[in-house]
Amino acid sequence: MAMYEVLLWMFATGILTRIVDMAVDDGMRLPGYLAYLAGVAYGILIAYVVANYPLLSPPCLGVVIAVMLTGKIDRKPHIAGIGAMVLFLGLWGLPRIDVFLLAIFLAGGITDEIVSDLADGGKIKGRAAKVLEKRIVLEAVTFSFSLATGQWIIFLGMFSFDSGHLLTKGIRERFI
Repeated sequence: MAMYEVLLWMFATGILTRIVDMAVDDGMRLPGYLAYLAGVAYGILIAYVVANYPLLSPPCLGVVIAVMLTGKIDRKPHIAGIGAMVLFLGLWGLPRIDVFLLAIFLAGGITDEIVSDLADGGKIKGRAAKVLEKRIVLEAVTFSFSLATGQWIIFLGMFSFDSGHLLTKGIRERFI
């Protein structure tokens, strides 16, 4: 059971990340300190997952590096989140990271960011745009990896994060 508690942490990380996204990118009215607090909280949660659940370290770090490389960490609350993650990883330490797996998940994360931007910008249209703007590439990569290895916690972790992220976006769109 302890291994699956990480799904709660991943879900919470998805919620907090989306709250910061909505505050800095979507114009959601939120006192500035709360956006920073949410950023720091998701940074601490990512660090906790990376430090304590080695199977999830490559996909988590792959996503973080992907968003950094594609310029998505461009607002101060997100910078605070990454700073908190780095600080707490410095305190808690990094597990041994499989560089090959990190590269696979990094490639999936970068691809997600690029194709979702193309879909959001109207360069990809129709059903493909609707699907790709949901950032499903990394979901497909983690699913394929889990299917091939039997390590389902990797797919479930990413699915849990994305569920929190999408649910929070959906709640805001419907009720706020």
